[in-house]
Amino acid sequence: MKKRIVFSVITGIILFSIITWSLTAATVYVGFLFNDRDSMGTVVSRQALQSVVLAMEYFNSRSSSRKYVPLLLDGSDINGGIRLAAQKDAAAVIGGTDLQYPLLLPEITNSHDIAVISLEPGSLLARGNDFVFRPRPESGGRELGLCARERGISAYAAIVSGFESSYVQEFIRDFESGAGIPPKRTLVFSGDLNKIIENFERTGRGMDAVLLVLPDWLAAIAIRELRLRTPHLEVFASNRAVSHRTQRLAGVFGEGLLTAASLPSGWNTHPFTVFVRETYGDHIPPVTLSMGYDAVAMLDEAISIAGSNNMKKVASVLKQLQELSLSHGKIAMDRNGDLLLPVSLLSLGEKGWTPFTHSSSAALSRIAAHGAEQ
Repeated sequence: MKKRIVFSVITGIILFSIITWSLTAATVYVGFLFNDRDSMGTVVSRQALQSVVLAMEYFNSRSSSRKYVPLLLDGSDINGGIRLAAQKDAAAVIGGTDLQYPLLLPEITNSHDIAVISLEPGSLLARGNDFVFRPRPESGGRELGLCARERGISAYAAIVSGFESSYVQEFIRDFESGAGIPPKRTLVFSGDLNKIIENFERTGRGMDAVLLVLPDWLAAIAIRELRLRTPHLEVFASNRAVSHRTQRLAGVFGEGLLTAASLPSGWNTHPFTVFVRETYGDHIPPVTLSMGYDAVAMLDEAISIAGSNNMKKVASVLKQLQELSLSHGKIAMDRNGDLLLPVSLLSLGEKGWTPFTHSSSAALSRIAAHGAEQ
């Protein structure tokens, strides 16, 4: 009898707590600019936005004061999407990496007085006179180019996507600035892929390395074919190739593939990473998860400082923030409203994308031997 009474009391307390939380927690709508007509067929942007949703769930579980609710917007119509977010009293908008005409963001955010936390990297959005803020402003191209220079690369070819021309051109410029030399050859990987693959051996002739500026699935196809035909070449890739699919599609041929991205130290043991891993699995790379977390952390801190989820107040606070207090430390923000995080080298291996801390020559040797057997 006593056990039954104790159980009833505990159940009542739990139900009361849930009801009280639901009544007191403020609903914070956050717009999501999502382009479901992604011409590149990549999961990278989808996983980036998925990471933001997971981060919202994580923050919701740790706060009784606010509850984040995503509001899906049409990423192919940025102006219409942001206007709808403003009409729905969204606190801010999150923009993925697959938006059409992302360079319209600065003007549109100013006209609606609403903040957009963009996941798009690159210098073209690095402006101080708008309400665009970014957790990952760097493409990683320059750091990857510096790595190529340090590894003695004196000639390389670039295999690039036929889409996202602005991103492709800027990434190659960033890589070139680090490597100190432009690509000797450039091959657009679109159209009849079989015919283009037949040219891989010729493209790699006389080269020390190949740079891939491709989405994940095309990067996986390209590296498999390159390693079969030219196993001696080092292969670098933009972080558009970072997803769980790259490893699965490339198999052993993907080992040693190098990229560069921001990844906070100790991220594999971060409470959010543990939460996602235990709840949903580990298919989203840590690089992507950390970006989603930091995007929500930027918004959460702005709301806390503003004392309101009013979009104009949130945008104003983000504009004035000079540093962001994250669970993995305090991170400075530049005058453009972008986080200043160091960029790290990452290598693809059996455990996915991990920090690059040693020479990939052993991996390349295994690949060369495997390619010779084919």
